[in-house]
Amino acid sequence: MDRKQGVTALARNEEILVQTLPDELLVYDLKRHKAHCLNRTAAFIWQHCDGQRSVSEIAGLMEKEWNTPVNEDAVWYGLNRLSKANLLQESITLPQEKAGISRRSAVRRLGVGALLTLPVVMSIVSPTMAAAASVPLVCQSCVKKIGSALQCPTECVGIRGQCFDNSGCGQGSAINCQTCGVCAQIHGGTDTASWVAPGGC
Repeated sequence: MDRKQGVTALARNEEILVQTLPDELLVYDLKRHKAHCLNRTAAFIWQHCDGQRSVSEIAGLMEKEWNTPVNEDAVWYGLNRLSKANLLQESITLPQEKAGISRRSAVRRLGVGALLTLPVVMSIVSPTMAAAASVPLVCQSCVKKIGSALQCPTECVGIRGQCFDNSGCGQGSAINCQTCGVCAQIHGGTDTASWVAPGGC
């Protein structure tokens, strides 16, 4: 990331879904079927990885954001965690003098009582999404506004998924696409239900 040391970091923006939560950011990797929860420090670093800012510049922005001194080692530690989670366009290699930064040393260098928390990236594999790899792509997207069984895509026939009906039928129950359509038709026409296969939206 530091241009003097030839390190460049750019946040991934393809094949991911991002959801903002209170005090953290949830990033879902559609390619690897992994969910990554970034605390506010890791999220801040990731959101400012534009391939242009240096580590010192990001540290400076963090100081302004939280009005507390920020050691550059905290940024390096965060970049290392983001790289290992495959949340950067390309993996980075830390400078030799930074390669050994551990969680303990990063905490120590941040200083006791700092308002800033250590960058944390928690990652989990989603078995549901991994299992959905064999489900036709059209079924992994929400099939909107099902009004009859005929509106269920042929590829989705026989696949059990979730039926969401605003009229009270289904409400997330696991049924097949055709049944979700029939249920919607009974309860009010064409604008009452959405269906999605396991692991979809």
